Amino acid sequence: MKLEDIDAMLLADEPDAPTGETLTAAQLAPWLGLTVGRVHALGRDGVLPRTPDKRYPLQASVAAYCEFCRGLAKGKAADNELAAEKVRLAREQADKIALQNASARGELLDSRTVAQEWRGVVTDLRAAVLAVPSRVASTLGFDRKQTAVLDSEIREAMEAISNDR
Repeated sequence: MKLEDIDAMLLADEPDAPTGETLTAAQLAPWLGLTVGRVHALGRDGVLPRTPDKRYPLQASVAAYCEFCRGLAKGKAADNELAAEKVRLAREQADKIALQNASARGELLDSRTVAQEWRGVVTDLRAAVLAVPSRVASTLGFDRKQTAVLDSEIREAMEAISNDR
């Protein structure tokens, strides 16, 4: 087997490169894996460099097409980010509608109304607890000193509870 035969076998699947610097669209298409029409379109759109006689420099055309493909890949990454944002927005909108529906069914309460009701309950509870020493003192016959000690203990306990927040 001759050296030329080996070269021919190794290079059999590759497109033939012309001896000159520039190629026609038909010659460049197999190098880029494109159709002739697509090569013309990319040249017309300015993606591939071409001479006034519509020939394409091989090295510059391959480099330009690679850069074009990289740009498309970046665009797909941006599209993925946009899709993720759309999914997040859809979830937020669904949550908003679910809360509105739960509120309409009476399953949710307004936090201000709940806080106001609890303030009333706590105020009534405080008044009732602070009245305990005087009621107990009259029932059990405590003197003023014993009543004051009981009152002081209850107030300290309430103060400790209020500071635990």
